[in-house]
Amino acid sequence: MSKFDLLKETLLGNLGDQIPLSLWKHHPDRDRTPEGLAEAEIEFHKKMNHDLLKISFFGHYPCPDFGCTAEYDGAITGSTSMTSYPIHDASGWEVLEPVDVNAGEFGNQVRAVELIKKYAHGTVPTMATIFDGPMVADRLCGREFIKYADESPKILKSALDLITNVMIDFARTTLEAGADGLFLASQHSTHSSISDDYYKEFIYPYDLKLISRLRGKAKFIMIHLHAREENEEIRFDKIAKTPGVDGINWEDQSSALSLKEGKQRSRITALGGIDHNGVLRTGTPDEARDQIMKAVDEAGFKRLIVAPGCVVTVDTPPENLVAVRDAVREIDPYKDELDLNK
Repeated sequence: MSKFDLLKETLLGNLGDQIPLSLWKHHPDRDRTPEGLAEAEIEFHKKMNHDLLKISFFGHYPCPDFGCTAEYDGAITGSTSMTSYPIHDASGWEVLEPVDVNAGEFGNQVRAVELIKKYAHGTVPTMATIFDGPMVADRLCGREFIKYADESPKILKSALDLITNVMIDFARTTLEAGADGLFLASQHSTHSSISDDYYKEFIYPYDLKLISRLRGKAKFIMIHLHAREENEEIRFDKIAKTPGVDGINWEDQSSALSLKEGKQRSRITALGGIDHNGVLRTGTPDEARDQIMKAVDEAGFKRLIVAPGCVVTVDTPPENLVAVRDAVREIDPYKDELDLNK
């Protein structure tokens, strides 16, 4: 079974000949050029041979074209840190202008997709990482999104429309460049990050707009709901049941919502099971193997893609990744004595 057929059957709720695996990480410094990012992603896939290649653009990639600067400062996530941002008061939102997604940093990411597609075509499905509008806006104003929601709601909503339209254009361009699907990331999914009222007003409508405009263009759309702290409660059900969402990813090994429960509640494919900030990073290969086998056993085989809850850290021992990969590859969905009815 090809990786494309395996993904298709999994999203339909059918068992394939194995449990699909997806792994992703940042490639700091190398990811600042299209050629460097493409080479790094291809090298990583050749080593791990996972079944779904998430293209991890450099952290904060949508921000420089709007007037930000960002640098890698050694973070274990491999992501960058903001060093300047353009919005310092409400008037900054009012002069924000659309950007050309075929130029600048956006254009660099599109070029990387084109280069990766030359390798991935017929080999492995790919998905481009897309930040939602509120996530980008939060960075443009130095993480003071709530302040502007309080003080300048109309101005902020106008800016969110503009930013969301840019992200829709960028997503469409990555699909035209060769990405098979999209990985939509949101960082306002927990109760600690934003109130219920503000989520309904400033987050979900823009995520819905993005999904509705893209679901006819992408072969699949996966959603990532980011939890900032351990045992956080995630707003899950509404976005998981949005038409056009094919799979959902969250920190299932550390947030309040388990992989098994999330699968049962969403009724769509879950991407998870790997304790990326715990055993995978700090344990032994045997411990990493045991952790993933337990997670898969508890969650069940159907509608499951084994994946990290978020980005694999740059200090994760390669042998632990190999151990997890080999453990997943050893599972035979039709023969192993695990409860397939979970």
